[in-house]
Amino acid sequence: MFERKQYQYSVGVEDLFICLMDGPEPEDSLPTYESIIYQQSNITDVVISTTSTNFTKWASNKKVINITKNTAYGLGFNLIGLNRELKDKIFGKIRQRGISFEKANVKEYPKFATGLIFPLNDGTKLVRWYPRCTISPNEESWKTQNEEMTVDDSAYAITADPLFYNDVTMVELDTGALEAAGITHMDFLKQVICDESQIEELFPSTP
Repeated sequence: MFERKQYQYSVGVEDLFICLMDGPEPEDSLPTYESIIYQQSNITDVVISTTSTNFTKWASNKKVINITKNTAYGLGFNLIGLNRELKDKIFGKIRQRGISFEKANVKEYPKFATGLIFPLNDGTKLVRWYPRCTISPNEESWKTQNEEMTVDDSAYAITADPLFYNDVTMVELDTGALEAAGITHMDFLKQVICDESQIEELFPSTP
């Protein structure tokens, strides 16, 4: 029996969501996050890469084991810009009277969750949370304006690592899935979701 199904494809990327972890990340429980989720309409494009290792095992002239482990995601953003308050927070800048100091010391950047929306051609959306992210120092380029005024993008590199507590690196909602009926993309983004135990609490199957 044959069945022809409509296919889905990406038609862009929408807003960026960032929510800071509230305090150090615990090892024996889920992290807590601040109540404010920053929403920015600033993404020009994003490239998502994986840091994976592959193991294969042959026996009796056949490949009997082929396993893959993804240890992290790399999120490479080109952004129009970032809100100055949010930028200071994710880079761990502390200002006094607007002044901050960069030192050549060992530094651990603050951890945060990154949320993304990917609209599909059929009107549905893929929505993701990467619950344990850190940002890397970014290169800067400044140049003069001329008669043809332009606004250049800024490149930011974010690494999404697994949570200490449950090894989760990414959580995804497909609003087009049959089981997702009644859950909107903004319902999903109202709070950082990082564990299966949250599903029934936040989206009960029987209201």
